[in-house]
Amino acid sequence: MIVKDLVESKELMVEETSQNVVVLYERFDNLDCVGEGSNLQEKECDPEEFVQILAGCSGDSLTSKKTYRVGENFNSVEEILFDIRENYSHLLK
Repeated sequence: MIVKDLVESKELMVEETSQNVVVLYERFDNLDCVGEGSNLQEKECDPEEFVQILAGCSGDSLTSKKTYRVGENFNSVEEILFDIRENYSHLLK
């Protein structure tokens, strides 16, 4: 069983996004846990980093418009932010 532990979360592009739009960075540490009886073994796995674009449907609700995984198509958060500015400019000020 993979256990994901959220270790960092922050809002990005705060000054650039329109109202009801959030660009969120999240970093997870992962463990692969295997148990037999009362024995539990943990093995560290590679951490994961994500950047999500969330947009408001109503006053209190956000839906995910796009989720990027760092290292998959884009090697850094900076590359992802560039892509957001290029391809999701309609969600920016």
